[in-house]
Formats: sequence, structure tokens, C-alpha cells
Amino acid sequence: MNDLTNKKKWKLTKNILPQHTDHAGVMWHGSYFNFLEEARIDALNKIGITYSKLSQEGYEIPVVSAQIKYKKSFFHGEKVLLISQYNLLNKIRLNCKTSFVKVNGEIGAEALVELVVVKRKNDSIKVVRELPVEIKKIFLLLEEGPEI
Repeated sequence: MNDLTNKKKWKLTKNILPQHTDHAGVMWHGSYFNFLEEARIDALNKIGITYSKLSQEGYEIPVVSAQIKYKKSFFHGEKVLLISQYNLLNKIRLNCKTSFVKVNGEIGAEALVELVVVKRKNDSIKVVRELPVEIKKIFLLLEEGPEI
């Protein structure tokens, strides 16, 4: 992944609710994936495009690879700050690196998600090998980060 050090960061704060945890009150591993998706949708909304609009136009942005490194547990009642950065690779792949940060600043988990664009047409779904201009603009805005 290219150096993300100087890129602006997308942020989303979440509260850990009972439905995000296991029976011991520890955040369940599947909740991390739900939060990652919510952070991606939130970033799209902040640049002025909804995922539903992309979907209505026949585009989807599925996850093709995901990895999470769990470092410190999150518990019911805690807040978690998701800090994400995007990087467009090979003209068609969008990488999203996200840190799950505790209130005290400690990193609880780090995730790397790789996404591609697919286009639905009739009954088929095909990977988009050359991004349409409007999709590339969206990816570049995500990569650039939020306006401050």
C-alpha cells in the first residue's frame, strides 16, 4: 500500500451497544466488519454520493479481501473512533486502511479492506476493468480525504 502518512483521515465514532458484543460484553468480531462498512458508507455520504445511488446505477463496490488485526478488546458501553484512509491501486482497486481507536488513544484493532467495482447488467455481474470517470472521481475524493 502506498504511504498514507500525509493523507487526511475519515472519522466515524460509534458506541458499542449490546448487539455488538458477545455474551461476555466483548465486541464480537463480526461487528468490526459492520462498522467498517458503515464507515465506508459514511465517507461516501460526506462526499455527496450515496451507495444506494451507485447501486441504482448498476454499480456495487464489494469487498474482495479483508483482514483485521485485533490488539485490544472493546467492551459494551465504550466508544470507538474509526479512522480510515483510502488508496486507489492499479486504477481499479480501492484499499481502505482503518484503525479502531479507544477513547484513551490506544489502537484496539487495525483493518485493511480491498474493494473493486462491479457493474450489474441484466442478469450478469462483471468486474469493471476501467473505472468510469464518475466512479474514479469518487475514489479520488475518498483518497484525498475530507475537507477540513
